[in-house]
Amino acid sequence: MQAWQTITLLWLAFAGSHMLMSHGAVRKALITRLGGGPFMGLYSVISLGIFVPLVMVYTSNKHQGDLLWNLITVPGVKHIAMLVALIGIAGVVASYMQPPATGIIPTASKAPYGLSRITRHPLFMSFGLWGLSHCVINGYASDVAFFAGFPLFALIGCAHQDSRKRQDPSFNEYFAFTGFLPFAAQLAGKGRVVWGELPWLGLLIGMAAGVGIYAAHGLMFY
Repeated sequence: MQAWQTITLLWLAFAGSHMLMSHGAVRKALITRLGGGPFMGLYSVISLGIFVPLVMVYTSNKHQGDLLWNLITVPGVKHIAMLVALIGIAGVVASYMQPPATGIIPTASKAPYGLSRITRHPLFMSFGLWGLSHCVINGYASDVAFFAGFPLFALIGCAHQDSRKRQDPSFNEYFAFTGFLPFAAQLAGKGRVVWGELPWLGLLIGMAAGVGIYAAHGLMFY
């Protein structure tokens, strides 16, 4: 089996386990039997038990397989990808500092606020942007299989989460004024970004971390 095939299978296992354990009936049954804390512990162990091997397989097989595209040679593409990656890292850090109502550890209020006005899934969408930026400039089959998994998992996972949350009437207003994709709500005329609500400290820390990662990129990943 080629590396990209193994990576793809691990991504499918990762996504499948997430959706199975977060499915309404399965989640409820496990929480009833185990309790909320042990359930989250089991959820985390299974996730790491798949994701860690996924990362290990990829790091051992970077730039392997057929070259599917070579966009990094196109003028400007690398710099755009770097900017998107930086935005993604900043979004990840900021999302932990300002979790949305749909997050793993949700806020008490379901009113749109800050990052959730941009997208109701800031964490997953940020990981998706980061993966997409790397997928564009890494065109070998193993790279594409690994990095494309992030935006695909973000889209599928967030859609699955939305389908569960929509069953709760208390989320009706939240869905009415937030968007699935970044800035979709604004494009649809459903709301505006309130810049003063954004977690600027988290965004700045994330940007600084992104710059640091880029500076050490050659030593860390090649």
